[in-house]
Amino acid sequence: MDASIGLAVSDWAGATPADDLADLYRRHRRSLVGLATAIVFDAAVAEEVVQDAFLGLHRRGAHSVADAGAYLHRAVVNGCVSVVRRRRTVAAHPPVPLEPASTPEVDEAWQAIMGLPERQRVVVVLRYYRDLSVPQIAESLGWPAGSVKSTLHRALASLKEVLR
Repeated sequence: MDASIGLAVSDWAGATPADDLADLYRRHRRSLVGLATAIVFDAAVAEEVVQDAFLGLHRRGAHSVADAGAYLHRAVVNGCVSVVRRRRTVAAHPPVPLEPASTPEVDEAWQAIMGLPERQRVVVVLRYYRDLSVPQIAESLGWPAGSVKSTLHRALASLKEVLR
């Protein structure tokens, strides 16, 4: 067995349904993360795969699984295989770049809108892209109408400066 991968499959035979989830976590998380890291080559993704495996065991009920350790091992391997497949699919189908708008002014305006603070950007998009009225925006955001008006006013002032 390779030490970087952790426990061999035969080492999981000791996990019983009576083992509680916290104990399983303490005993096996580190070796499962090592196994997952060896497959996906990314420690953060490996941690997520292992957490998903423990979550799956928790949802099923650790006591309802005949061999909880083997379940976790298999779930981690399957999760890693899914990650590798997703990566391969994403690499094979790169996103298609958006075509520029028909006029440069539209692209320039959209860039300026994207540069606004989040609250201002939301109000501008709701007002001019979704064509909502101030009361509709206030209702959808749960804000007072006055807050929507003042935020929209500040956003338009900022856009005017940027687009000069």
